[in-house]
Amino acid sequence: MRITVSKHPILWSIVTVVVFLIALWLPAILLAYFGPDFFVTNGDYLYQGTTECATSLIGIGFVALLGYGWIWNERGKGLGKGFLCAGYFILVSLYSLVIYIADIALMDSAEFNPLWQIVVYVLTVLLIGLAEETFFRGIVANLFLDKYGNDPAGVWCATICSGMVFGLMHLSNLMSSDTVGVLVQVVAACAMGMALTAIYYRCRNIWVLILVHAFVDFCGAFYSGFIAGGSLSSTISSYEPYQCISALPYIVVTIVLLRPRKMREIIVLHRLSGVEDTSVGVVIPEENLKSSPKSRKSCIIAIILAVVILLGLYGAAVYASDYSNSISYEYSGEWDGEAYFGTDAMTFTTLHTAEYTFTISNLPSTNSASMTLIVTDSSGETVYSETFEGRTSAVRSIELQEGETYTVSINYDYSKVGDLAEGERDYMTSITVEYIE
Repeated sequence: MRITVSKHPILWSIVTVVVFLIALWLPAILLAYFGPDFFVTNGDYLYQGTTECATSLIGIGFVALLGYGWIWNERGKGLGKGFLCAGYFILVSLYSLVIYIADIALMDSAEFNPLWQIVVYVLTVLLIGLAEETFFRGIVANLFLDKYGNDPAGVWCATICSGMVFGLMHLSNLMSSDTVGVLVQVVAACAMGMALTAIYYRCRNIWVLILVHAFVDFCGAFYSGFIAGGSLSSTISSYEPYQCISALPYIVVTIVLLRPRKMREIIVLHRLSGVEDTSVGVVIPEENLKSSPKSRKSCIIAIILAVVILLGLYGAAVYASDYSNSISYEYSGEWDGEAYFGTDAMTFTTLHTAEYTFTISNLPSTNSASMTLIVTDSSGETVYSETFEGRTSAVRSIELQEGETYTVSINYDYSKVGDLAEGERDYMTSITVEYIE
């Protein structure tokens, strides 16, 4: 079946993205509605890890269906050289990890998750790496390389197309996050996808990508995985258009990895993909190291489309940001010993009927405390209410009516909190309401 799908990489990439999203969402929905409460009441990582396991299994099956099952046995340049190619990702992630550890060390008190939840966190990031790399490097990157990867321009075309597919897939986050943040995320993800694809083409070892992807996620979410009250709730809505600049280092990494003198080995490794006996070697004629007119044309088209799409996404993010409105509330204080207390955080009047994005962060010094967010209209009727236990970061979409005045109130419950020493009583709450004119 591999020969058939390789003739239509764009079509089959779209199919792959659809299968990936179904494999990601369907298990999550089924687990949330029909699964045992244990999986949804013991932290985000147990819930996501369970769904990522199902996604990975579906991905492995889809790989076999499309005829790419040989990727699991492909060793390419080996783990060592593969990790060297991924050096930028590893170094940046290590830097983030050191910052997180330093922050935790400076805390007066840090309540760690139980050991079993930390183990679940580690397994979850491994499964995320397995699921995403199976679909987007194991399948999508090979689909485009099979079609275009016979000369240098073709390799570049495949890299750009594969990265764009990976990045544009993140547009699905528009259903749950702020428009500006999602557009910024997509720009960065497109560039990151190109860099990850370049690493794969250089090392031809899917396990390198899985482990590197897992390590990046492990370091990036270290705090939420180890400290009690951590959450996987999205922070996408906080992204600003200027953060699109984060795409530039990934583009530089891609250019370095695909430099001209490395193209011969990339093409050789591609020719050996799926070949059981690699000892016979592959001879690449010099003419194959010169890009054909057809490959150059495909590459130029891919570059133009990528630039237009990325600039369009950036422009849309700037436009949406210029025409967006947000109201923010932030309060930090020291608990005075009261069991229950509260405040009105903000009052605002809506411009139109729409889904308004509420970004909530509550950081008490103990997970025994809780906070209830209440949204009431001008008549005093509650239109939304939710209680958040312990340390929480969350994004919620709430439908509000045009021309109505709403009050957002916060009620704290410290009735289960015991005595706290000096320096352990601090808490901070922030809420941002965003909407588009």
